[in-house]
Amino acid sequence: MTDILNNHHTRLWGLRHGESRANVEQIVVSRPGPRAFDWASLTDLGRQQVEETSRVNHLPSDTLLITSDFARAYETAQIAAEAWGAHLPRIDSRLRERDFGSLEDGPAARYDEVWTADFKNGGWPDGVETPQHVAARIRALVESLIDDPEGDASEIVLVAHGDVLQIAEAWLRGLDPSQHRSLPHLLNAELRLLTPNRA
Repeated sequence: MTDILNNHHTRLWGLRHGESRANVEQIVVSRPGPRAFDWASLTDLGRQQVEETSRVNHLPSDTLLITSDFARAYETAQIAAEAWGAHLPRIDSRLRERDFGSLEDGPAARYDEVWTADFKNGGWPDGVETPQHVAARIRALVESLIDDPEGDASEIVLVAHGDVLQIAEAWLRGLDPSQHRSLPHLLNAELRLLTPNRA
């Protein structure tokens, strides 16, 4: 997949959302609903983080931003688009947070249980979306970009959530998606090149 993107002279980036209310209060918000679409928005610090990232890593105005519809990601995409003079971000639900199932609304400390299960490639808490399923939806999105009518963008930025972007990076690097935690952890508002083999 990276070869195909390289042949299109397009670089694929991942941008994790800035600090959100869910981050501060250490609550799992992974499913569509009022918490995801409204409550778990960016904090003042989160907005500052995205503004700083966008300033330091200035991408061209023809950059295509595609974002999760969760508030924390969409706000992040809006801030970056404005900073770069790019078109309004395109929403794609395939970039939504990984579904953490029975952990929803619970303490974020329980993420460790999921990541341990990821390394074992089994034994996830009830209802947790597997890394393989997340990778499949990201793959479908990336494949849809290859023949995109806006395919002349030199840069494509996927604005999403930590696990989603790390799983995407693992897949693009040819790793098993379950090994995504072997990659460096994505910080809030971090912009990371997901196609590192491009010259």
